[in-house]
Amino acid sequence: MLAGDDMEFLKAIEEKRQSLYNGYQKEQKTAFLFVGVGLLLAGIGFIMTQMFLLIPGIILLLVAGAFFGKAQNHARSFRRIVKSELVTTLLKETFEDVSYDQFSFIPISTINQTQTIKRPDRYHGEDYMKGTYKGVKFELSDIDLKERVETRDSKGNVTVSYQTYFKGRWYIFKFERNFNEVLKIIEGRGYQANTRGLTKIDTEMIEFNKKFAIYSTTQEHAFYLITSSMLEKLMALEKLHRGSILYCFQGNELHIGVNDNRNYLELSIKTPIQEESIKDFIADIDLIPAIINELRLDSQKFKNNSL
Repeated sequence: MLAGDDMEFLKAIEEKRQSLYNGYQKEQKTAFLFVGVGLLLAGIGFIMTQMFLLIPGIILLLVAGAFFGKAQNHARSFRRIVKSELVTTLLKETFEDVSYDQFSFIPISTINQTQTIKRPDRYHGEDYMKGTYKGVKFELSDIDLKERVETRDSKGNVTVSYQTYFKGRWYIFKFERNFNEVLKIIEGRGYQANTRGLTKIDTEMIEFNKKFAIYSTTQEHAFYLITSSMLEKLMALEKLHRGSILYCFQGNELHIGVNDNRNYLELSIKTPIQEESIKDFIADIDLIPAIINELRLDSQKFKNNSL
């Protein structure tokens, strides 16, 4: 449950939403009116080849497009309010040294250096966050990776398109201890992870082995990090997500890629701002400390004085 101050904060954002939504509805209704009249005039003018009806009909359709654009401006303004006010406030209630930029993202070079996934031909990201929880630094953002695909028709003509193969969220957790070895845990196929020089590992949990492929610099390093307790935690985290998930322990970082075809932290302008409607927001944010707590990234194992 949210505290009293939080409820007042949500109420203030809801008032802004209602004001923008009223404008959105007004522009939409006007646009649809122009579309109806424009299509009628353009249709009659086309059938009867009467330019004095066809041209005004086309003009009305163009005007309708302008009103649709104004409606979308209201929706974008609401999105900015959600991102800049609601998300930022929720983050500050949970984390230390936290910052958020809806237009920024984790650089693709950072993701590529893990060698857990093939390099994209096009890359987009948003909703970058960073902060600290229990002494563990984290950063994350939404990402969208696309590959260039060529298709050839029966006449030999080539069409180029860019198709998404990974869309979701990328997490990076930074702890004190710097491991000189690598551990990669990959769910599913198609990521094209670089496993050269790594050893394939099987665990004592058959269900885990069926879902994940594990590669490590050495077997000793793998079993030092993935205890039976951690196997259970990794399985639990996997069940919280649709799609597939990958983990990469490298240096003093844990990278987690969640490929679930989701746009996180999004609300429609049509949705009233209340405690129920932001439950998914809170759940997304709560997942960050959940990962740190469940995998015990703040424990002695991940500190410099660990033996």
